Amino acid sequence: MNETGESMELHELCDRFAALYSAAVGDVLDKRGLRNQIVDGGIQGLTLEDRVAGAAFTCKGAPATEPEGDDWDMRKQFLDEIPEHSVAVVDSSGDQYAAHWGELMSTAARGRGCRGAVIDGGTRDVPKLLEMGFPVFSRHRSPVSSILRWRMTGFGHPVMLGGVLVRTGDIIVGDSDGVVVVPAEIAEAVLGEVESLAEAETAMRAELLAGGKFSTVYDRYQVG
Repeated sequence: MNETGESMELHELCDRFAALYSAAVGDVLDKRGLRNQIVDGGIQGLTLEDRVAGAAFTCKGAPATEPEGDDWDMRKQFLDEIPEHSVAVVDSSGDQYAAHWGELMSTAARGRGCRGAVIDGGTRDVPKLLEMGFPVFSRHRSPVSSILRWRMTGFGHPVMLGGVLVRTGDIIVGDSDGVVVVPAEIAEAVLGEVESLAEAETAMRAELLAGGKFSTVYDRYQVG
């Protein structure tokens, strides 16, 4: 809720999460008893500077055999419907061969206002993605096209991302530590708690740098 008691606008929610860090988000979720919201550490950004926060827009697919027809119609529909302030989330069903995301998809997504992509699978066109500055987190890199090798089977439905259930609308927070999933229905409350935690850690850090004893400072703030 904002100061007037109304639900926060999505862009504000995402911007404020983007100013935080995944470890603090994970700590707050842990304290709430949600201990399986941190995505498998094998999914990482293309660079240590990559950061993203936005509402998940999910899709899922599975490895295909060569004789099957292509899935271009569904891929085009997915990209056409990506909403503003979203993060594209791709569940490849464990495909370890092809690239499931690339430059043209990133360009189309950015044009729709998408903030980044998290791929439980592969990505390609890395030099172009780095040039664009579009944050992409993925499990592997591959020059191999997924066309006729992997088929998108649906989008907008719950998927698995590195062992974590993700629904369209859940908040994705990614940085150099990894990726965390915040359930949509508690996102505003979690945001406030993470901001409070970050403030406490800043104060704790200052006292420690000033020579304070860790035991005394820790007992005062109870964070970390």
